[in-house]
Amino acid sequence: METIDYPMCNEQIARLKKKLQQAKERDALYKVFGAGSHRYHLNAPASIAEVDTFEKHYGIQLPECYRSFVLQIGNGGKSYPNLGAGPYFGIYPLGQNLNDLIYKNVALHLKKTCSLNPKILTTRWDEIIEPIYEDDISDEDYETLNGNLYGGILPLGSQGCSYIHALVLNGPHKGRVVNLDKAEQIPPLFSENKNFLDWYEGWLDEIISGKLITITPSWFGYPKN
Repeated sequence: METIDYPMCNEQIARLKKKLQQAKERDALYKVFGAGSHRYHLNAPASIAEVDTFEKHYGIQLPECYRSFVLQIGNGGKSYPNLGAGPYFGIYPLGQNLNDLIYKNVALHLKKTCSLNPKILTTRWDEIIEPIYEDDISDEDYETLNGNLYGGILPLGSQGCSYIHALVLNGPHKGRVVNLDKAEQIPPLFSENKNFLDWYEGWLDEIISGKLITITPSWFGYPKN
């Protein structure tokens, strides 16, 4: 494996590798929601060349903590659709399922500055998405509105139904994980964590503590009854 030098992340990466094994041992019967699918498996990490090619193609720079995860811990997994160990049904491989959010022309919109923020209220969210659902909207206008809404956001993985977790690529909230409803019935819900590795470690900690074996889900996704 190539050596990656990320001083801000290396210590945490080593800790996460140990905690991932601890979580698998703690949840040996796969009682945590989604664990029966990914079974705490991750594919081998991506290469630097693969990540560099992805960034160059889309004109983006991945947040350092997510980039270090893909390069040093793992990149997707074996469960459908190629999900690896992670909250709910898991984490996508880098570059897959990019059209989870963006309807068309991902390369144009992925490099945009993210327009979403943690303070969007339900009333404001309804106002934002209202034009998308007008009966006479053209395909071109829909693409523009959809691209502006979800530009600068990388889909990370599935929570089931229309819910996903995603990563902010650009703007003041770069690096934050945000929960999104592809059906747009619920406003975005930003994780309290400031970066991907903290979010991922929080998930592992709750499994190791036993909390997620008896309570589903928790703070890292949309609350469900």
